[in-house]
Amino acid sequence: MFRHLASFGLCLSFSAGLAVGPVSGKAEASAPQSELPQVLGLVATKLPVPLNCEDGTCTGFFSAFCLQEHRPKPNAGHVYDVAGKGDITMVVVKNDGSTAEFSATDLLHFESTGAYTSVQISMDADRLAALDAASVSLNVPHRVSLLPRSEPTVAALPSAEDLDAALGEKRMLAEGYFENGSPRADSGALISRMINLLPADGFAVKSLRSGVWDKATTPATLRQFAPKGIEAARDAYARCKAYGDQGYKVRLRGCLEKSHDKLMRNLNDKYWEGDAGF
Repeated sequence: MFRHLASFGLCLSFSAGLAVGPVSGKAEASAPQSELPQVLGLVATKLPVPLNCEDGTCTGFFSAFCLQEHRPKPNAGHVYDVAGKGDITMVVVKNDGSTAEFSATDLLHFESTGAYTSVQISMDADRLAALDAASVSLNVPHRVSLLPRSEPTVAALPSAEDLDAALGEKRMLAEGYFENGSPRADSGALISRMINLLPADGFAVKSLRSGVWDKATTPATLRQFAPKGIEAARDAYARCKAYGDQGYKVRLRGCLEKSHDKLMRNLNDKYWEGDAGF
C-alpha cells in the first residue's frame, strides 16, 4: 500500500529515524542557543511533491537552505519545527480518483538529512486511512522556515534571534535566490522531484533508472520550469545514470542528491554574498 505516493560545515564560511507525530509541550533549551544548528528555510514547491509510503510512514525529500551562516550545520536526524503558521498543504488523491486538500498542520515530522540543503518530511501513514487515500503529496508555500529543537521530543522554544531569522527580512530576501525561477533554482527543484521517485535506499534497477526522468518531467511539469534549469537537471540525470549503466558502484539517488546539494550550496553562497547577479 502506498509504495510510491507519487557536509559541509557552516553555510558560507566553510561551505560545506523517524519519530512520528508532533509534540505539543515546550521546554527550556538544554543547550546554549549558539550550539543549536541553523534555522532553515524550506524552498516553496511549484507543484505538489509526492511522498513514498512504506512500513507505516510516508516520507519525502525537500529542498532547504541555511538562514544562519554563523551556526553549525544540523546533523542527520536533527528534529525541526515549523516557524509561525507555515501552513503546508496535504494533497490527497482518493481511491475513487477525487482530490482533496487539507492543512498538514500538526501532522508532519521534520528531520535534517545531515546538511542544510535538504530535509526529510514524514507523516504517519495510518492518519491517511480515514481519507481513503491512494496517494499523498505536499505543497510548501512561500516563507516557510524551520526551527531546530534542543531535544528530539520537545517542541522548539526559539530565541528572538531565531524567530527573526525564520520570519524576518532575511527570510523574505531569500525568495529572490531560491524561489525566483533561475536556472539553478529550477534545476534543483527538478532534481528533487527525481529523488522523490527513487527508493530511499538508493538502489534503482535499470528500468527505474531509465524511466525516472520521463516520470518526473511530464509536459505539465516542464511548463513550470525555466529551459536552462531543465537542461541542467537533465545533464545531472544523464551523468548519474551513466555511472550506474557502466557498472560503477554509484546509486542514482545518492548521485542526484550530491548534485542537488551542490546547487543549493552555490545558491546559499550567493545569498550570503548578497550577489543578485546569478
